[in-house]
Amino acid sequence: MHSRRASVDRLTTWLLGSRLSVPEAIAVQLMNGLFTSVPIFLGGIMNISAVAAVAASRHPSAAFIGWLLFEIALGMLRLAILVHGRRAIRAGRTPPCLLSALLSCVWAGSVGFGTYLCITSGDWVLATIACLSAAAMVCGICLRNFGTPRLAAIMVFLALLPCVVAGLRTAEPIMPIISVQLPIFFLTIFSASYSLHRMMVSRMTALNDLQRSELLNQTILQASPDYTLILDPTDRVIFCNRPNSADSDQDSLMGREWMGLLPEEDHALGIQALEDAKAGKSANLVTHHFDASGRKRWFDIIVNEICDGSGRLIVVSRDITHQKKSEEEAIWMARHDALTGLPNRALLQDRLDQMLDDAGPAMTGALLIVDVDNFKSINDTLGHDAGDALLCAFADHLRAAAAGDDIVARTGGDEFALILAARSDAEVERTAEKIFERLREPFAHGGRLIDCGASIGASFIPRDGKLRSEIMKAADIALYAAKAGGRAQLRIFEPAMMVEVDRHQTMIASARYALQCDTIIPHYQPKISLRTSQVVGFEALLRWRDRDGELRHPGLIQAAFGDPVLSGPLSERMLERILDDVGHWVQAGIAFGHVAINVTAADFRRGGFVETILPRLGARGVPPSCIQIEVTETVFLGQSAEDVKDALRRLSDHGIRIALDDFGTGYASLSHLNQFPVNLLKIDRSFVEKIGSNADAEAISATVINLGHCLGLEVVAEGVETADQEMHLMAMGCDTGQGFLYSKAMPMEDVEAFLAFRSRTVPRRERLASG
Repeated sequence: MHSRRASVDRLTTWLLGSRLSVPEAIAVQLMNGLFTSVPIFLGGIMNISAVAAVAASRHPSAAFIGWLLFEIALGMLRLAILVHGRRAIRAGRTPPCLLSALLSCVWAGSVGFGTYLCITSGDWVLATIACLSAAAMVCGICLRNFGTPRLAAIMVFLALLPCVVAGLRTAEPIMPIISVQLPIFFLTIFSASYSLHRMMVSRMTALNDLQRSELLNQTILQASPDYTLILDPTDRVIFCNRPNSADSDQDSLMGREWMGLLPEEDHALGIQALEDAKAGKSANLVTHHFDASGRKRWFDIIVNEICDGSGRLIVVSRDITHQKKSEEEAIWMARHDALTGLPNRALLQDRLDQMLDDAGPAMTGALLIVDVDNFKSINDTLGHDAGDALLCAFADHLRAAAAGDDIVARTGGDEFALILAARSDAEVERTAEKIFERLREPFAHGGRLIDCGASIGASFIPRDGKLRSEIMKAADIALYAAKAGGRAQLRIFEPAMMVEVDRHQTMIASARYALQCDTIIPHYQPKISLRTSQVVGFEALLRWRDRDGELRHPGLIQAAFGDPVLSGPLSERMLERILDDVGHWVQAGIAFGHVAINVTAADFRRGGFVETILPRLGARGVPPSCIQIEVTETVFLGQSAEDVKDALRRLSDHGIRIALDDFGTGYASLSHLNQFPVNLLKIDRSFVEKIGSNADAEAISATVINLGHCLGLEVVAEGVETADQEMHLMAMGCDTGQGFLYSKAMPMEDVEAFLAFRSRTVPRRERLASG
């Protein structure tokens, strides 16, 4: 046991010792260096593990995978020994130096083995990575083990010897030459390790340390990708390092004044930088120059004084041309639309602000807001590719119509804007006519011709506002007026347009208030059989209460029904209230017939209407026959017509009858009556109110009634207000009447009393008529 211990001690002394005679304390510190330099230690483990992982991913063979697993396991073991040794040193105990040294040798051998595998794999990308990594590992070995030169030499040998063997075994002509050079590299590394060791333990190595330091600085300087100049006290170049350039190019700068290298417009910045550097400050400036090919290159320059008392300056210039180009591209992208290449809203707003700042009392320009008509329909019908192509073509038309100094921008979606140097309505109208003329040319996409129109709203600068927001709002209001007036036209802002906008906003605000305060209330107008005078059902009509509690008609919130945010909640609130009322009547045993609910095309487009209403009826115990769905002719038109047909058919299959409202006033055809599951036709009130005074209205009403009966449909006349109208409808054979003649729409609480009143009075009227 004693002899074994002695052998271990001799091995430890030889492997980790020094040829120099040093005190015991220094020798212990040198050996304990195995547990210092943690960043280098971790960097080596992670670097070689990363190389092994790359190798295993590129060549998932047993050898590479085994190498990766071995590196991971060995790294974890060495890390554990390192942590244990550092704790032992802090506690004053002897760390496991020999074990750590042996594991370091095993690790160096694994580096060499893995590099051997990479070089002989034939994958020169992997071989290059492995060789660079091995070189880095050798540097790390020497730096970390300066206190144990023999260990460093052995580790370098174990790491590089397999590279020599691998180089001799490859078919690449250059590799054997490198393999011959590697032994020289071995000797150089060994010499560096022992020199570094002597420097640390002996005063005689101080001069050598200084020489190595200067050499290292020079190497770093020459290896740097930055342009480095050293200036003498007169600001002339005495040293030049230009990366990737010939010696002659560098010599051409020697002796020249540094200021002469800067563009004239940056001389003031250069003078200030030199003064700051000579004052002990770090100076910085960004400048440019044109290279031999005429390309503009940008440089970020730092000037500092060399701290050796010589008065020399070091100038480091970094090529930031790529960064500058990226910044310029980013700035351009931030101010332009990626699809059309036009300026975006931010650039447009800046130009408006500038014009307003420079504007005098006279008009200096005009802002045009241009909106593509029916773009959503085109986009939905032909796809987003067609929509994008249309927007690009639209942008080209606007560019062609604008003058050279005019600004054309895309402000978002299908909306564009122009800033014109216009001072009169006539100039704006001429530009608008150019736009309309260009848009009359059909746009072709995918073998199809697409008509593209536009609505234009215009405001004048600064007549219509002193602020950018006021100018843009005025143009938006004019655009709203153009759309409301039938689209495909120009409207120039007038103060009177604000009235219509205010009315629209008031409607939206009132609808939002009614939803928030839950004042949406359904009222019910009775539908009377013209043959028996009995109540056969009701139509649910929307009513709402304003802030003063007054009951209002839906016409005062008409704009909300076309608002994508409010229309859905309004329909949903009405449906819930109606179904609650119908459920109450069913539970109370009230014979109300049915309730007709108005459903819009938007309700069907939102999807899930059938899936929503049927379970709600079941939850309230309401038979489907108690509900009718009233739709207008617009639901039969458009891209979603097939989905609407499917929804109506499913409702009809469950016993819900379908009524076609306002028949004869829109675009419905007889084919729609045949294609869609319609059970009832409703004659619009615009015809009924003229019965008895207009022969055409009577003829149309009679035709609708006869048509409905021929198709087996029930016919309902809306807006019956006089007994004379009722008699004419009865004579025509109309089935049902609805209007003020019978009753106005009433709240849910009055329905039961109305039904009771009708049941008492209608039979009496019939008996009196027969008597």
